[in-house]
Amino acid sequence: MTNKKKKRPSTRPSGYRDPKSAPQPEPRKGILDSVFAPRSAGSSTMPRIRTALARGVVTVIGTPALVVGTMVFLFVFWLALVALGYQGPLAPLANLLAIPPVGTSLDASLSTSIFGLQGGLYGILGFLAIRALVLGVTTAAVVEVMDQGRLTAQSVRVGIRALPVTFAVCIIGVGILTAASIAGPLLGPGIGILLQVGGLVLGTDFFVFAPVIAVSEHRSMPDSLARSVRAARMPGAGNLTLATLYVIPAVALIVAPGKPGNLIGVNPTPGAWAFVILVNVLQLALLATFAFRYLSVAHEVPDAPVKAARSGSRGRR
Repeated sequence: MTNKKKKRPSTRPSGYRDPKSAPQPEPRKGILDSVFAPRSAGSSTMPRIRTALARGVVTVIGTPALVVGTMVFLFVFWLALVALGYQGPLAPLANLLAIPPVGTSLDASLSTSIFGLQGGLYGILGFLAIRALVLGVTTAAVVEVMDQGRLTAQSVRVGIRALPVTFAVCIIGVGILTAASIAGPLLGPGIGILLQVGGLVLGTDFFVFAPVIAVSEHRSMPDSLARSVRAARMPGAGNLTLATLYVIPAVALIVAPGKPGNLIGVNPTPGAWAFVILVNVLQLALLATFAFRYLSVAHEVPDAPVKAARSGSRGRR
């Protein structure tokens, strides 16, 4: 008989797996995980602000239909305001084509001026719907010009299909303005102003790409908003800087005294019309600037993390 030790029979049940070696199910992803996805490694190749701005200006100025369309829309919108009882001034309409949430501040002001405090709550929805439609069509137009070098009627259809996304961006803009107006008086005038400007900057930074994503990639509203935030968070993008450089002059333009078209009246001077048209063309050029920056790095934007599938059925009985 040998002195070898007999192997003790295992007391573990068949099919036993060591908990340490068993694969652990990944935690379920929440709705915010699609927004706050891990940043892409390295630095973004997003064009420099000066380069993108030059491309945006050339895109708009080099497309006569965009310039003429801006002038026609501004004139028709002014006639509609006068028909509703608006008595001026014309100068606030310099932000008629402003990017939300800067543009939505004009909508709130116009609805209150025409319909009063109570009626303005309903009237602003109409102004937001118009802004959302115009934002979708103009975004589709500048994207088509950048992609194909020409502008066709197809951009109108594409812009209309993006209406859920553009309207959501406008609603978010109103929410930012409302939150800032409520919190501002509680924190004092100085901090309140900084809070309002900061809200406009962050709103522009996070959601300015959403309409571009909707018209160029035909994504859904939640996906477009989440992807816009992820694009803004790419390292080295400099989108916050550009949003700041856009918002501060736009706000200063609203409050600056002595600008052309600042007098109340339904018959603005030619100088007032020239000023408002020029600023709105620049507003459209800024939209084209942001569109060019996103289109240049669309392939680098990280995708939302995929939700882990449930391992096995829960509570198997």
